[in-house]
Amino acid sequence: MKRADLPSGETAYPIKAAVIGTKGNWIRFFFSTTNGKVYMGSWDAVTYPTSYTYTELLPAGSAKANTPLAATAWDVNTTVGYGFNFADDRKRARLFYLSPGGKIRERIYAHTAWSAGPLNALNVQARSTYGMSAVSFFRDDVENVRLYFATPQGKLQEYCWGAFGNEAWSKCVSFSEVLQNKSPISFLDTRTWSDQNPKLVGFIGANNQIHDITWDAGWSAGSLASPLSDSSGMTNGGYSFSAAAWKVDVGTPIVTVFWCGDGGSGGSLGTLYRASYTSGALAAPTAIAFQQEPHSYVLAVAATNGVPSHDNHLFAWGDSTGTPTFVHYRLSGDHDELNL
Repeated sequence: MKRADLPSGETAYPIKAAVIGTKGNWIRFFFSTTNGKVYMGSWDAVTYPTSYTYTELLPAGSAKANTPLAATAWDVNTTVGYGFNFADDRKRARLFYLSPGGKIRERIYAHTAWSAGPLNALNVQARSTYGMSAVSFFRDDVENVRLYFATPQGKLQEYCWGAFGNEAWSKCVSFSEVLQNKSPISFLDTRTWSDQNPKLVGFIGANNQIHDITWDAGWSAGSLASPLSDSSGMTNGGYSFSAAAWKVDVGTPIVTVFWCGDGGSGGSLGTLYRASYTSGALAAPTAIAFQQEPHSYVLAVAATNGVPSHDNHLFAWGDSTGTPTFVHYRLSGDHDELNL
């Protein structure tokens, strides 16, 4: 059942995952609540800004408190970038979260319905205070999903669906780098979904810096100019950053990293910043001028066949007054406070 608000007594954690229509005409965003539920929020551009609704996907007790979330979506049997609605029978999506015991759980969206996924049977353990990220692409003539998360030891781990044409989950790359405490994890595919040679870009926190990890027929790792080296004042995670890529289907992709200032070298406490990412380097950061209030958590999502900056979106969370606020920004300058 869709709702315009949450039931009385339920409190939402920050929005930590989202999928967007290729043309930016809709967004589905995901968050958990203090009683262990998982919700899907809906926004549709046709009736912007009054179209926010919330659907309970999982009942109370399903998810670990403040679980990391990851989601990815794609279309089947269509030309690239066509932009089906989420309710179209050809839409596919995966959602990942942690059980109360810290094991990764998967939900699959196919033929307009959600169901449990096969990753559940593996009972993979993940660290709950770190981020999680998922990407999808078409390779070896099958649909592929890659999931990135922190192991209990705090190292970055990749799990694969569809690797080498095998439609099953498998443990893939175990990265040696130890993640920064509470590091977000944000991965993107910078090539169109059907390109069988994906180019992945990931951003993690390590050694008091944002590091980038790229896949282009092989993995390579770098270290970006660090916008964050101090977690003081961050009320929901030590390093809050998120990356988005738009125009992936229609020309040269534009990758941008967004973050919340930490009161240290990362910028003014609670201020939203952005910097473009090109050839393994971050440009000089700029503050988002139309920010409404301080934030300490941000999630970015962009349309692959959309129009910059209209179809680049941020979901930001803040608690500077003791009452959490959720704001949906479009980089065109529009914004709305969500009823959560």
